Amino acid sequence: MSNELITHMLNLAASRRAKVLLVGDSSLSYDAIIRVPNYRDHEEGKFIIKVKEDADRMSRESIIDLIVLSRVSNSTPIIVGINYGDEEMADGVAYKVHGIYAVGIRTFKRILDNEGIKFVKDKGIVRASVKGQLLRRLREDRGMSLATLRKCLVLPGGLFMSMRGSLWRLRRGQLGCSLAYSTRMY
Repeated sequence: MSNELITHMLNLAASRRAKVLLVGDSSLSYDAIIRVPNYRDHEEGKFIIKVKEDADRMSRESIIDLIVLSRVSNSTPIIVGINYGDEEMADGVAYKVHGIYAVGIRTFKRILDNEGIKFVKDKGIVRASVKGQLLRRLREDRGMSLATLRKCLVLPGGLFMSMRGSLWRLRRGQLGCSLAYSTRMY
């Protein structure tokens, strides 16, 4: 199956006119280096990739090698897989594995298309990235105060003072929130 996954990943990269350096030795901590032209503001997108059917089965040593190689090559390390443990990787979700991201093939396609990752799963919790400016605009368009937003999020009133700083960081995009709260906000 991993050969099929590598082939699919290479086809996606080729469809974006990417330059690919494929390594044929699966014992290494990476399988390919991909450079996507005009990725972001006429800059190249550089990725160092390990293809692993179960992204959760990457050893810590391989992750460290991947991180070191990414820094030396000035690229972004990514694990592309199908499963994370015993669950299939969801579209649009990045799974954090020892500090780097693992994604499914559809999410990898989104990355190559320069679309942002909306959800991150870390230690079993899915968090949504919050666009603070969008949250503020939507709240103001609806004439909502922060207290009203708090009520919509069903936060207990006693937690408002401790949540005030969190809401402030949330609006500025410095803090993510759970999937349940993000669906309530938007």
